[in-house]
Amino acid sequence: MRRKRALLLCALPLAAFSIFACRRTEIAARSAGPSRETGAPAAAVTPIEDADETARSPRPATAPAPVIWLGLDGLDWEILDRLSREGKMPNWARLASEGFQGNLASFLPVLSPILWTTAATGVGADVHRILDFQETDPRTGVKLPISGFSRAVPAVWNVASAAGKKVGVVGWWATHPAEEVNGFFVSDRASPLLFGDLPRAGAAYPATLSAGVEQIVARDGAVTDAELARFVDVPSAEISSARASGAGMENPIVALSRILAATRVNHHIARDLYDRTRPDLMALYLEGTDEIGHVFAPYSPPRLDCTSEEDFARYHRAVDVYYGVVDRMLGQWMRRAREDGATLLVHSDHGFRWGADRTCARSSLNWSTAAYWHRLTGVFAAWGARVRPSKARAKVSIFDVAPTVLALLDLPADRRMTGKPVTAAFAGLRPPPRKDVFSTATVRRVAAESITAEQASEYAKKLKALGYLTGAESRPVAPAAGDRPGMTEGAWNNLGVYLRETVGDLTAAEPALLKALELRPDYSSPMFNLAILYRMKTEDAKAEDWLFRSLDAGHAEPERTIADWVGEFESKGRLPSARSLLEKAVRRFPENEPFARELGLLKFKKWRDCPGALEALSRFEAKTTDTETLNALGLFQTCLGHRDEAVALFQRSLKLKPDQPGVVQSLNMVRRGI
Repeated sequence: MRRKRALLLCALPLAAFSIFACRRTEIAARSAGPSRETGAPAAAVTPIEDADETARSPRPATAPAPVIWLGLDGLDWEILDRLSREGKMPNWARLASEGFQGNLASFLPVLSPILWTTAATGVGADVHRILDFQETDPRTGVKLPISGFSRAVPAVWNVASAAGKKVGVVGWWATHPAEEVNGFFVSDRASPLLFGDLPRAGAAYPATLSAGVEQIVARDGAVTDAELARFVDVPSAEISSARASGAGMENPIVALSRILAATRVNHHIARDLYDRTRPDLMALYLEGTDEIGHVFAPYSPPRLDCTSEEDFARYHRAVDVYYGVVDRMLGQWMRRAREDGATLLVHSDHGFRWGADRTCARSSLNWSTAAYWHRLTGVFAAWGARVRPSKARAKVSIFDVAPTVLALLDLPADRRMTGKPVTAAFAGLRPPPRKDVFSTATVRRVAAESITAEQASEYAKKLKALGYLTGAESRPVAPAAGDRPGMTEGAWNNLGVYLRETVGDLTAAEPALLKALELRPDYSSPMFNLAILYRMKTEDAKAEDWLFRSLDAGHAEPERTIADWVGEFESKGRLPSARSLLEKAVRRFPENEPFARELGLLKFKKWRDCPGALEALSRFEAKTTDTETLNALGLFQTCLGHRDEAVALFQRSLKLKPDQPGVVQSLNMVRRGI
């Protein structure tokens, strides 16, 4: 009865949301012609980030202080600090200077659905079971977008709702269909970024919100060519042509339009529903702060050598302008926190490489290297009346987020949550008691429309364009049976990585990785992860075997990978393993000069095998222009007593690079017969 009464009290303001959204869109429609992603003439509507309500009714002063919880994907201190210094994010600069700051520790694998579900539940991937961007139909094995049905435990909002708190959730990863809560819920399927081609039936709870959600998607999901011109220096005709071409997220212009649209849609829905329902907990997730990096970080200043001056000129300000949009949205939430006495939490799931650690060698959009652009350290910040300003950035874990939200709501945390509330950030905040609260929160979801194979394929294509899938993941796997969605081969692989790297349980990680290969025998990633696992167990022969299996199956950057492995073996003093790996590598890559040189040096330094060292490298003597190779050959010839050959090699090296004092000294010593 208590829950029904609460829902009835919510009905009027939620219905008003739909009416309001329709009215705003009708006003916009009278301003100008239609607006579509193709860039057709659009309504002259003030963007939502610049159109806050002039007058709103604050939360009653006698009501408990609410929590506004903003999840910004991939947010990183480096870009926030730079843009704050340059005056491009004044709201963030204020939040950081007045509030609490922390370096948020993430974990491997650094994938958004996994991490955001940990933030929402307080437990690891082995417990919550959201492990991939996809799940499988248990009856057919067909791949589908990840849904809330894969989540095995309640989230913070379920716990709060069951305790009688009013909650609002918008856009969180892996939450479709919408969950029946005391308040409102809009799932991730409302976002046009990855889910624009999927049916939105079941995306909203209560169902009366659906019309309003559709209106906001239509209004804020329509980005005009003129708006995009503020982000990039690209001729308007080219912008229009790109958007009309049918290209997907691999096109920077199309990607930008979708990122901006999704950011506005989620923010607008959350802001308006927050104002109308005044929940105790408002949880909003924005994906664009990560995706803008995957698309445009290679074009951001300072210019990378691999980025042409032309492309740098076209795209270098896209990130700064986009973060300026997010900052204005943040300002609207700061206003609400101030007026309503709320505590504002802002955090990411991981960081992003924005500076000198960017590289030309690994694409931010390639499936095998996109995750490299994620840093394991993200952002945690808090602002509001009860927040203690911090002089330095504290250490915070992503596992600490859920217990912190529950403590701020004066609710107990589940015994399985491994993190602790960030009590240092708040005046008077005490750790909540630990109870079996998951058992008290039943998760109910609304009915949703099934998606077609074609729609699932389009979703997978978008993930591939952003570097999250290879393209092979769309193939069905053996059905899992049962009522719950099955795990993809990618999910089993990710579980193995999580157990190996984060939990440190090599015994449990091994069968998970083998299960991934059972579902897809040609999958290179679990092969490589098994190789790492056996290397960690010092089973080096087995590790080497799995390493080369992964390379045969297409693992990325084989030569760089082998070089890294050799370095790892050498640093641990496992020189026989390094030698074995190098001997196999030079057979596989006979034209790889660094491998041959490293093998020769290893034979010389460890075993004083001068003939073997020379044999490994001598085939490169005639054509090499690498001074390191010439110096190594000179060293080997000296060891063999071949003074004339050694002198000639050192002289060739010095002719190519005169400033080598050590080589000059070696040459003089050989000449003197020392």
